[in-house]
Amino acid sequence: MPINTAKNIIILRAPAYASEPRLDDLIALAELELSQPVFGDKYNTAVALKVLHMLTKENTGGAAGAIASEKEGDLARSYHKSGDETDLGSTGYGQELKKLINNCVFAPRTNRMGSSDQLS
Repeated sequence: MPINTAKNIIILRAPAYASEPRLDDLIALAELELSQPVFGDKYNTAVALKVLHMLTKENTGGAAGAIASEKEGDLARSYHKSGDETDLGSTGYGQELKKLINNCVFAPRTNRMGSSDQLS
């Protein structure tokens, strides 16, 4: 299977989601939220990670962060906040996407030092 589409990357990374009936719609939603020019050739990977993040959050009840406390009788559980305003820190896929964003958006740039007279 070629890994040149977000759907194929999702199926490769998480085969259990291959039969998710909303997969194409979730991919379309993620494509609206992410910018192809920002990610360049990593765009499909970014879309796949966003979809996997959404599905993982959904399957964990939207819980985020480490468990702060847990009670067994009458079942109570609370979570620490992840400290990530975008909530990407709440899943492994989101954390991967955040690293990809940092690598693509905040990539090192080179600056020319000195005056234009020195460059002639």
